[in-house]
Amino acid sequence: MKKTKKTKTKIGIWARIRNIYNDSPWHAAFTYPIAYIILWTVVFTIFVSINVPDIIGYTLMIAIFIAPIWVLIGLIIAKKRLPYLLSLLTGLVVPMFIATFAYQGFTGPAKTAAAKTMYAQTVKYISAEIQKCKLGESKFMSNNQDCPATALKAINGAVATMTDVNPFDAAKLSVRSSNSNTNDEDVGYVSLSVSGSNIIIKTCIKTPCRKEENRLQASIGIE
Repeated sequence: MKKTKKTKTKIGIWARIRNIYNDSPWHAAFTYPIAYIILWTVVFTIFVSINVPDIIGYTLMIAIFIAPIWVLIGLIIAKKRLPYLLSLLTGLVVPMFIATFAYQGFTGPAKTAAAKTMYAQTVKYISAEIQKCKLGESKFMSNNQDCPATALKAINGAVATMTDVNPFDAAKLSVRSSNSNTNDEDVGYVSLSVSGSNIIIKTCIKTPCRKEENRLQASIGIE
């Protein structure tokens, strides 16, 4: 009696891919793409560290984008589309949140530092300009005001000549005539006001401005 050979059914590549999408939807939507991205990130880092040619580095970087394409194809052809939809949403939303927090974490301290710098520059500028009148010059505040110096002239001159931009609102100049620095709307402004013969210089370097540690104040006397 002759033994019959079992014929092996040949499965094409595309059929195998469809089986992966349909048989293991959660792995295909999350596990495989994440593992792929991690693998190519490691490979890319290694190759860059050994100074491979730029074309190879760019090719490795572009290869990472196959992962979202894989998930997108799964969303189109798979029978269970929910895992692929969630994977795409996660791939979009999570990086956006990370980028937002990273941006805020970077720009927040930078804006605070800029506000401190503008405040210090304003104090220095006004103090130096007032000295011009004491030294016998006829004009001060970058030749915007006539000597003798007064607190009001110094304020008007500073507002007219200083062009620093509020780091928290790029559409507004920082130096202004005001006596407010306790409201959150005052953040980033250098507020100038008169108190007798003194120039009062105030600022709020970060919110909440109601906190004393977030405010700076100085006084320059006109003798």
